[in-house]
Amino acid sequence: MIRVVTLDLFDDKQLAKLNRTLYTAFGVGSEHSGSAEMPPGLGEPVDAEKLLEQVKGIRAYQDDKVLLLTSRKLKERELPSGTAPTPGFARQGKDRSVITTQPHKDLEVGFKPVARQALHQLGHLWELHHCLDPRCSMYPPWTPSFSQGEPIFCTFCREKSEQKIRLAKS
Repeated sequence: MIRVVTLDLFDDKQLAKLNRTLYTAFGVGSEHSGSAEMPPGLGEPVDAEKLLEQVKGIRAYQDDKVLLLTSRKLKERELPSGTAPTPGFARQGKDRSVITTQPHKDLEVGFKPVARQALHQLGHLWELHHCLDPRCSMYPPWTPSFSQGEPIFCTFCREKSEQKIRLAKS
């Protein structure tokens, strides 16, 4: 099950559309599981790694994947190759990820790139790696064409995600 937890206010119809997109991509249930409060002291831009560690009040079962959704800017990450913008973050093979609607005004305006980013980060939770197919949501998100693509997986990534989901513990 994919549990979308909001950290800010979002339109219910747009959340339902996002959940349908996630269901179509992964073939598992996806639902808006309520909201959580932003942990105190994080400020803005929000440090995505600290947010994933500190956010409380999320109910999930062992194999559930949690997608935190915020409209706040996420802090750029320092990488060996330099500073990278952070539209989303997930720890490979873990249970939580976060994405932002920034730089878009809201989820409706930026639906396609936000949904693509959601697929990308959730894919990392199911241990998918970056893909060489530019049409795939697992294509590296720092490329200029990433936000222009559709929120879909290539055949290889789709099959790999289905295999990981079938092998889940519960």
